[in-house]
Amino acid sequence: MKKIKSKIGYVRSIGLSVYLLNFLFKNIFRIDSDCPYNKNFTSRVICGNRISIEDDSITVLKSIAVSGGCYIQASEGIKIGKGTIWSFNVSIVSLDHDINEFSKKIDKGPIKIGKSCWLGAGSVILPGVVLGDNTIVGANAVVTKSFENGNVVIAGVPAKVIRRL
Repeated sequence: MKKIKSKIGYVRSIGLSVYLLNFLFKNIFRIDSDCPYNKNFTSRVICGNRISIEDDSITVLKSIAVSGGCYIQASEGIKIGKGTIWSFNVSIVSLDHDINEFSKKIDKGPIKIGKSCWLGAGSVILPGVVLGDNTIVGANAVVTKSFENGNVVIAGVPAKVIRRL
């Protein structure tokens, strides 16, 4: 019963029309059908079964469902903390390639995004990055290194700390 109430609350929070449109693209047209989450129909999720969302946070699930134009590639795993949100056109890429031999992959480990983070529009999170709790990523930032301590605002290309929270 609790699970049904949670599902109804989730559908209400994103809107029935968005839920049905996303459901149609995923389950009928089979676009990114391996993703266990109801994602926006304009987003692409590669290896969705390698995404781990802490406590199946409604906030994170809403971001996946309503933030359009996102590209999430989770080959090496992505862990997302409770309460994290993101905007449209965000890219999260967990796989890297050797600069001299493109067919050779480099394992940098999973991407870890802490609790209550906010990823601005067009931001890019690259392989192996760890973002601590309460990290805000500015619009169009490219995060190439980890900010494990959290409680910061980062922005720029490559991203750097512009303010401590």
